[in-house]
Amino acid sequence: MSETPEKPSLRTTRPAGEAAPWGDLFRDGRAIYSVLVMLGVVVHALQILVVTIIMPTVVADVGGASFYTWPSMLYTVGTIVGTASVGPVWGIFGRRGGTVVTALVFLGATVACALAPNMGFLVGARLVQGFGGGLIFGGGMALISSLFPDTLRRRIIAVQQGIWMVAQLLGPLVGGGFAELGWWRGSFWAMVPLAAAFAALAWFRIPDDDPSADAAGSKAIPVLRLALLGSGVFAVGLSGPVPDIALRVALVATAVVLVWLTLRLDARAANRLYPTGAFSPRSPVGLALLVLFMGGMAQTSVNLFMPLLLQVVHGVTPLFISFIAIIISFGWTLGTFVVSGWSGRREDMVLQAGPILMFAGIAVMALVAAQPMLVTLSVAAFVLGVGVGIHNVHLVARTIAHAAPGEERITSASLPSIRSLGTAFGAAVAGGISTMAGLGDATEPEAVGRAVTLVYTFNLVPLVLAIVFMTLLVRMGRRSRGKS
Repeated sequence: MSETPEKPSLRTTRPAGEAAPWGDLFRDGRAIYSVLVMLGVVVHALQILVVTIIMPTVVADVGGASFYTWPSMLYTVGTIVGTASVGPVWGIFGRRGGTVVTALVFLGATVACALAPNMGFLVGARLVQGFGGGLIFGGGMALISSLFPDTLRRRIIAVQQGIWMVAQLLGPLVGGGFAELGWWRGSFWAMVPLAAAFAALAWFRIPDDDPSADAAGSKAIPVLRLALLGSGVFAVGLSGPVPDIALRVALVATAVVLVWLTLRLDARAANRLYPTGAFSPRSPVGLALLVLFMGGMAQTSVNLFMPLLLQVVHGVTPLFISFIAIIISFGWTLGTFVVSGWSGRREDMVLQAGPILMFAGIAVMALVAAQPMLVTLSVAAFVLGVGVGIHNVHLVARTIAHAAPGEERITSASLPSIRSLGTAFGAAVAGGISTMAGLGDATEPEAVGRAVTLVYTFNLVPLVLAIVFMTLLVRMGRRSRGKS
């Protein structure tokens, strides 16, 4: 056993709520933790979109065209279950041991993907890889809550989100490069040294803690709840390619019941997956999770249908389609970094403004979706990205700060899980709406324009709810400050 490193000092002389300088992320022994958080984002985010690019090459090599979407879908299922499993895994192995085990799971699954002899093997390996990726990303959020003081959390969260944007944009480039070489396995082998470096840094540099330090932890894996959660997400994923609307509705309804049952059982358990008051409008953590869920649900429709809209209705090149994605990512990143140091009234202002800007961006997209107004569409995409960026960094930091004593790690780790749940349900609902709107084979400009307009219009509903929940959260915070 290596000597346990000392935990960096969390003391600060800065006024409460004021963000520390960026340089403090790399002072007082925190540099290695900042690097670990960033490296964890890279290894997970690069693998989210890379498969969509290499799949034609994969199918040409090992067959399995009927399971074309499954490697991506099951990675998402594994990710959501993985982020929800951080608390139990750390409860068993401790902070350092849990992080190392997490890295080894991802590493082993990545090697299995690279060696996959057929599509069935690849699908199974991607499920485990997604589970490991979810553990890494959720564990990174837990490391932020435990190793960074409140004055630095918004800074490291901003860096994390910036790295996430860059890594997601690079994912298709990495996949495209290896697909061009005809060596799709290389996109997985390239991750092996990064995952190995993450495991080594975690083992030698993360300060260990008492495995029972988190009151919400327990030396037991909640197999039933994880199975219910995974089955619910899988049902949502299966609903995507289903053409029959009745069956699709049935699958989504089944998913809702399974996720609800998971939360119901979790609320009574000792080894919790989610924090107390998850999805409760009477607690700040519950309100924050509701905002994350609704925001993820609305935003995913843009990511899913914008390429189709631009290609079929507007006849633009793939380069311009990538340009729109970059605009959204740039707006998100710019908004995050500009406001990450804000506090007090300015923090409240951007928290409330974020969902409103998202609403405005998608509303304009719905209005001009079928019109020859690409400049307006691009500006609306930028506004959407800014809206996400300016509120998300503060929302995450505030949620971590409001975690109940003993629930710090499961609260922070639950944030990406809940957002991903929203994304999964949003994709399923958007698919159903587009089918009912007559999307057909997605080749007729008029049908695509009509379907996308309806999908974007419907997704204003969860954003209205997000605005309401955010208003309640901000007011709750003001009342809390007034009493202190």
